[in-house]
Amino acid sequence: MKKVLIIVLTLTCLLGLVGCDPGINNLSKGELLADTVKIEFYDYKNENPELLRISGRNKPSFDFNKATLIMALDESRFEDILNDIAEQDYLDFGTALNEPMGKTLVLYQSNGNMIVLFGCVYETKNSTYYYGDCYMFDKNGVLVEYIGDVSHVFIDEIENTYFQTEAQLNFSSFPQY
Repeated sequence: MKKVLIIVLTLTCLLGLVGCDPGINNLSKGELLADTVKIEFYDYKNENPELLRISGRNKPSFDFNKATLIMALDESRFEDILNDIAEQDYLDFGTALNEPMGKTLVLYQSNGNMIVLFGCVYETKNSTYYYGDCYMFDKNGVLVEYIGDVSHVFIDEIENTYFQTEAQLNFSSFPQY
């Protein structure tokens, strides 16, 4: 009887550990290279961030009226940035912000859809949240697919690698006093 109890307890613990593991999604480098026609970096204003359950009625959306273009990426850099994006793992926790927030990367696809990645830090009355997501929206900003969560610092890395302007590069080379 003790052996059966130990086996049942062990299986229950293993099931609990495996059941809590989020799914991992990836973007195909080949599909990204074939389908991406334009890449732009935005500052997206989300005044009321709200965490949503993807399986619920409310879905994330994208509103271009809240996005300010910072910079478009030259096509000669597409392969490098798309390789970095394809190597990233996107964890499927089933929750997402109601809209992107902060630094936002938009990959325009040949079919009219857009892949949107963002990373942000935001505060509520009780807590500070570090958040990043990857979605696919149609051209009207309606959610097509939730790809998954991404580290909020991934967008900072993308910005520092691919979207440094000439002025920022020159300023950073000045001696610091």
